[in-house]
Amino acid sequence: MLLSRRIITLTAVLGFIVVVSFFTVKYDGHVALESAARSLTGQKKKPAFSTIQNVVYNRTRVQEEAKFAYVQYTTDLDYLCNAMINFSRLKEFNTKHQLALIYPDTWNSEGKSAVSARRFRIMNKIRTEYPHINLHPSPVLQLPNGDATWGASITKFHAFSLVGYTRVLAFDSDTLVLNNMDHYFEAPRAVLAVPRAYWLGDLRNTSLSINEQILGSHVMLLEPNTRRHDRIVKDAMDSGEFDMEVVNRLFKGSAMILPHRGLALLTGEFRSKDHSRYLVGEGEDGEDGEQWDAVAEVKRSFLVHFSDWPLPKPWMFHTDRQWRDALPSCEEAEKEEERRRKRRGRGEDDCPDKLVWRGFYEEYDQERRAKCGFIDE
Repeated sequence: MLLSRRIITLTAVLGFIVVVSFFTVKYDGHVALESAARSLTGQKKKPAFSTIQNVVYNRTRVQEEAKFAYVQYTTDLDYLCNAMINFSRLKEFNTKHQLALIYPDTWNSEGKSAVSARRFRIMNKIRTEYPHINLHPSPVLQLPNGDATWGASITKFHAFSLVGYTRVLAFDSDTLVLNNMDHYFEAPRAVLAVPRAYWLGDLRNTSLSINEQILGSHVMLLEPNTRRHDRIVKDAMDSGEFDMEVVNRLFKGSAMILPHRGLALLTGEFRSKDHSRYLVGEGEDGEDGEQWDAVAEVKRSFLVHFSDWPLPKPWMFHTDRQWRDALPSCEEAEKEEERRRKRRGRGEDDCPDKLVWRGFYEEYDQERRAKCGFIDE
């Protein structure tokens, strides 16, 4: 009986030792794995749980990893020249962001015609001599209505497909860059941000709701997304409507509004006698006392859009009559100053609106000669 008790006691002790050893081995094994992990990661000791609870989101690192790009699109060689001018000006204004060109994918093939061979040669030159420009061949999107002037304008929607970038600023290439625009990329996040088409409707009417205002589409700050791109393109092709109509139908209630002043400036504004739509919120003669100043407006603007119909775009032929009819006329007060200058032998074209407006076209001509020789030759 005594022997049985000793056997039972010995068995219990041995069992206890085995259990303790088992858990000790498991614990030591766990510690060994942690020790190896710390060794590989360079940690000196096991981090405290409080460290995990107090992780700080590194916003600076996220901003550094973001990829921003200016986007131009072209469907013919004239617009390609304009894109090259704007890319060059952005570099001269010391942009820190990337440059992206959407162009017809058919230009990557030499083809059999002289035109195809020329486009192929030009794109090869850009590829080799302008490596800082990221090239994105894409199919030209042509509306089924066959409109020769604006039918391919929806090609700009390919900017939504450039998912290699975090955010892009896409603007039409019948524009001229006037200043560095990098700060627009720091605007709050939005699927799409556009200025209002201030020249349409009347923004002075404060009773208008957002759904009664018209969005512009010649400047778009957007976040690329493949599914969104496909949906927009399908909507445009199915409806047969132009880019501005598509943007307003799909994004009027959700787009973030960018201030139109300085970003959506039209050359036609310098031909207008009433600038209150452009100066809305400031007041041409309102509570802020600000009046239209053509020279000052250009100095603080970032982009100007050639829009003087029926005068053709600056790269197209125009008659002397078309040019004279399009020239801005001076206000009465300025006409008197003009007469004084004329008497002093300085000519009659010193009116600020006329000087600035004409300067846009002269500057474009200079830029085209300087930047597009390899395209025009």
